Amino acid sequence: MAGAKNPPFLRVLLAAGALAVLVAACGQSATQSSAPVSAPASPPARPPIAVTLSSQPSGTATFSWNPQTKNVSVRLQMAGFTPGSSHAMHIHQGSCTAQGAVLVAFPDVPADEHGVIDATVTGLQPSPAGVAAGTLLNIHLASGAELGDPGSLGYTPISCANTAPGASTTVTMAPLPQPGQHPQGSATLMYNPAKKTLSVTVNASGLLAGSVHAVDIHSGSCESQGPVKYPLSDVTASPTGATAATTLFEDVDELPPASGWYLSVHLGSNSQIEQNGQPALAFDPIMCGNIGK
Repeated sequence: MAGAKNPPFLRVLLAAGALAVLVAACGQSATQSSAPVSAPASPPARPPIAVTLSSQPSGTATFSWNPQTKNVSVRLQMAGFTPGSSHAMHIHQGSCTAQGAVLVAFPDVPADEHGVIDATVTGLQPSPAGVAAGTLLNIHLASGAELGDPGSLGYTPISCANTAPGASTTVTMAPLPQPGQHPQGSATLMYNPAKKTLSVTVNASGLLAGSVHAVDIHSGSCESQGPVKYPLSDVTASPTGATAATTLFEDVDELPPASGWYLSVHLGSNSQIEQNGQPALAFDPIMCGNIGK
């Protein structure tokens, strides 16, 4: 009947039904909100980065001889010197393993701010027969003013090539960091993004027994050197000339890039490679490796 009120028992049933729907809805809502929330995943582990360390400096020397002036000229295209350094250069009698007297001296050859030499220099004395057999080209650690006598640090040959007779020849310059020293090695970089740590392990051989060497990660490349980014602990050669050492850096917020970093092993220790804020003779890089993924 229109306008009639529901009987009491029907009102009770309707209220009970509404309460059941409300309870069911609340139960469903509680079940959904109580689902576990996944914690953010830890950054994935980064694979180790292997670096091959090669002897420095490296490059080529191209000889030419002027039959009118009788002078020998040498075009150097090399990298791996101390940035901003200057070096004495000579043609000697003998070979790189048994050097003799100086035959031809050259003006000092300068490296640019990245350790690169790209220059042509002409001998200060004539060479009537051109580039003779049984001779060698030697680049010394120091400039002519700091050269000193054979056996001194400045006189140390750092790059050498046995010459070849001819009007124009090109030879590969071999690194000679110190007599009897032929370094080679490798490095491994491990970055942990969760702990923000960078571990660097250096292994080397062919060093002088007991010698101590500074090791750094730099910005740039072996071919175009830049500033120090992470200085490592010194490494010390064993009686057999080998070394293995690990340095751990903390609070490192950046991954090693695909390019733009390199690792350099220096001739001397951290206490020897600088003097008055400038690179000293012992800064000379003897090994280098570009860091890449």
